[in-house]
Amino acid sequence: MAHKKRKLPREGEPAPPFVAQTLKGTIHFPEDFRGSWCVFFCHPANFTNSWRMYSDYLKQKERWLQERNTRLLVLSNQTVCGDLWKDLVCRYLSLCLGAPIIEDTDNSIANLYGMSTGQQMSPPYHRLLYIIDPEGIIRLIVCRPLLSIQQSLTNIAEKLEQLQQQHTTAELKKNFPSSPVGTVDERLDIAENAQAKRPAYLHAFKTHLN
Repeated sequence: MAHKKRKLPREGEPAPPFVAQTLKGTIHFPEDFRGSWCVFFCHPANFTNSWRMYSDYLKQKERWLQERNTRLLVLSNQTVCGDLWKDLVCRYLSLCLGAPIIEDTDNSIANLYGMSTGQQMSPPYHRLLYIIDPEGIIRLIVCRPLLSIQQSLTNIAEKLEQLQQQHTTAELKKNFPSSPVGTVDERLDIAENAQAKRPAYLHAFKTHLN
């Protein structure tokens, strides 16, 4: 029997759940991130140029992301080695990510999300970054190869703000349904017609009895 290929998640679908160990303890994803946006980032080889650029950018954006109710989650396909790994990253790359870092040496999570398990990236296992909304729904998938890493990094913040605005608008419409009266022009016409049909005893001018 032929091996059935795993169906990879797509935009608009729930993020596949998993349990993982990080330097900050065990996480249950996406349950532990409910109520917050999440930027889930992975690269198969630590310390490559693109890993460095993405990690450095996200480190600089951590506070900006926190102010927008967004949490970071990092996937490493190589051994993290606890504090030694963090010390190495801080010393040689000047990166001090506060986000949880998952050690995924068996590639179980990488396979679940279609993230590359090695240097050779081939579709569909070439996904680099996910943006997941507070309900655990995937809203954006960034894949490699990228036309431009710099442009991709610039687009992350813009796309996140756009997605959050759309999400807020959708929530407002759901909680406060719009009135069926019609457009602004239609409402103005109705108001003018109502004013024209007011009875005489409601007119603003004074009536002289003599």
